[in-house]
Amino acid sequence: MKTRAKVRLITFALAVPVLLGGFWLDAHLTLRSSRTQLEYVYLRALGDLTDYVSGMGDTLHKSMYAGSPATRSALSAQLLEQAGGAKSAMAALPFSEEKTDRFNRFLSQAGDYAMALSRKTFSGARLDSGDLENLKVLREYAGKLTEALTGLQARLTAEGDSIVQNVHLLNNLDEIDSLAVLDDDFDEVSEEFAVFPALLYDGPFSDHISRREPLSLKDLEGVTREQALHEAARFLNCPEDSLSFTGEGGGNLPVYSFTADDSMVNITRQGGRPVYFKKAGGISAANFTTEQARRAAEEYLSGLGYGPMELSYFLLNDNMASFNFHGALETQDGQPVICYPDLMKVTVELEKGGTIEFDAAGYVMNNHDRSIPAPKIPLDEAKSAVSPLLRVESGRLAVIPTPGLDELLCWELHCTAADGQEVLSYVNTETGLEEQLYILQRDEHGTLAN
Repeated sequence: MKTRAKVRLITFALAVPVLLGGFWLDAHLTLRSSRTQLEYVYLRALGDLTDYVSGMGDTLHKSMYAGSPATRSALSAQLLEQAGGAKSAMAALPFSEEKTDRFNRFLSQAGDYAMALSRKTFSGARLDSGDLENLKVLREYAGKLTEALTGLQARLTAEGDSIVQNVHLLNNLDEIDSLAVLDDDFDEVSEEFAVFPALLYDGPFSDHISRREPLSLKDLEGVTREQALHEAARFLNCPEDSLSFTGEGGGNLPVYSFTADDSMVNITRQGGRPVYFKKAGGISAANFTTEQARRAAEEYLSGLGYGPMELSYFLLNDNMASFNFHGALETQDGQPVICYPDLMKVTVELEKGGTIEFDAAGYVMNNHDRSIPAPKIPLDEAKSAVSPLLRVESGRLAVIPTPGLDELLCWELHCTAADGQEVLSYVNTETGLEEQLYILQRDEHGTLAN
């Protein structure tokens, strides 16, 4: 063999491993990116499922205190919507068919039974002790499911584990396996109320995303992907070439999505505003107090240029503090009003005090110029609308969302029950009717209204 041929053969032999290595590296990076995106989908679905099931327990709890057929009807609609949301979230998770069937049965029965009680009260009948006991049992089942799902989330966080790599974890929830099958009485209710009209659910005064068009963006121009990339880099304070475009989405709030090494951000396609941000990473210690974290969250919102916001509720979990801020308004005669639809959520890690999650979807969807009239129903008259089982402690004005995608000005009445349970009742300032009811929860983890 000639020397030139030998050299050519050796060159090709050396090039083949390099080329194969390049192909392998490209495939490995593509697979890693796909797994990361799938992990985001799983974690979001698991969080949504936990929130929906937890919300069902809260709605069942509130049903025990409902003081009017209208309130009970609204709570029944909420329960049906929460059950539907839970089913959708569950469909995105790798549960076994057995557990999917068990979840679906419970979710359907809970919604059907609540609607049965709503129809009963509208007919003029009152709930008896058996009805209240059944609500209590359903709430206990929702609590068991919530506890199991929350435990799974905590374990994944503590161990730094991956659902993609360990999908079998979702099929080994002992708490779900231990759930009793609901009895035949509930089967009868399920058969009687198997078909329900579609109902819209605004949800608790928290992270609902309305189906309407984003009101705060309606007069803004659309942006290109390149413009959104520039805004994402500015928001994350990183070079544009360090970001990867991961797609478009958002439903009625269209966004461009970008990711960096440990962060992701969504930029609205109309107006180019950051609407969601999340940063990954472990948090090993809590060096900041809740008050320090609150100030950091307020400074974060101020730095983004948002107007007056009022802190409503917060939650401490896994060395993180999540704060719910809502809009602060005034009536035409100068009375302060809290505006619940204009919601922003900021999560601060307590190790270094940095923001690791920001969600402005509620604010972007609902914020607009408002003219708030003075209330026609005085506070003292509004107090008569609450259940006789509750004592009104205080009241203030609040704008709340409705299932019809409108807003109502209400008196927010802070009440207590005989057992010390705190309840928030919302009474319409125009009609004097109770519109919403929420359970106020305070513990070592924070304060929430559900």
